[in-house]
Amino acid sequence: MRIPLHVFLLQLLPILVFLVVDGFVADPVWAIGAALVFVVFQSAVLWVRKKKLDPFIAVDAVLVCGMGAVSLLAQDDFFFKLKPAVIEGVMVPYLVFLALAPRRWLDRYFDRYLDGVQIPEAGFRLMRRLMIFFAAGVLIHAGLVVWAALAWSRQTWGWISGPGFYLLLVPVAGWTLVQRIRMRRKRPRPRLRLRPRPEDER
Repeated sequence: MRIPLHVFLLQLLPILVFLVVDGFVADPVWAIGAALVFVVFQSAVLWVRKKKLDPFIAVDAVLVCGMGAVSLLAQDDFFFKLKPAVIEGVMVPYLVFLALAPRRWLDRYFDRYLDGVQIPEAGFRLMRRLMIFFAAGVLIHAGLVVWAALAWSRQTWGWISGPGFYLLLVPVAGWTLVQRIRMRRKRPRPRLRLRPRPEDER
């Protein structure tokens, strides 16, 4: 799943706009409206620059606009706050599917990104475990986002739904690094062949 880092960073910006406006205005309608305007402006800028939208950014923009519109109609920012949990709720079964899919399906899937480079079987086993581990973390984070939207302040929700997702990547990255080190240690080392000295050839 080659999702560029800037895609995740762009998803943070509407949340930051919402929190900044909410800090100055008591009515949450203004904060939601500002976030919606920012998403439309952000999408327009990306379209002008690249003449296309990244699929993940497009889905995120549609969700922000849709759930933001529902929040405005209901006069309740709860639906807007649920947006990160909805995206992560879609990610979890997708990650589990990739983790459990047959090897031939994964070969076809990753062949689009790796230009014919074959992944060894040990690499696939590590990738499957990583996806399961990441899916579990995403599910926990989605639950925290919903809980924060229901019971905690907007500032706490903002920290959990935004930077909290990146804190989730820290144990995942650490676990991956440890597994790769173990794989390298188990890999057999090639034997060195000593060249015969000139006097030995005589």
